[in-house]
Amino acid sequence: MEESHRWDDPLDRRSAREEKRHAANVRMRNSGIGLFIMGVLLLSQGVDGAANRLTPVGAMGILFIVVGTICFLWGWKLNQLEK
Repeated sequence: MEESHRWDDPLDRRSAREEKRHAANVRMRNSGIGLFIMGVLLLSQGVDGAANRLTPVGAMGILFIVVGTICFLWGWKLNQLEK
């Protein structure tokens, strides 16, 4: 008779948790890259060359760059800590 799957197997749950954590950290890192690229695009459209000033779109670009950089580095660091 086949033995059924043990739902309380601690080794199985731990590996599933580690895989989910790793996937979440990779998503955080990748979304940080996306935010950074979007910030660069917004910043490129948000500078008024004649007045040499930053428009609100450019300010949002800077915000996206900062948040994207933080997400990327945090996700990268968490992935490095798993190893």
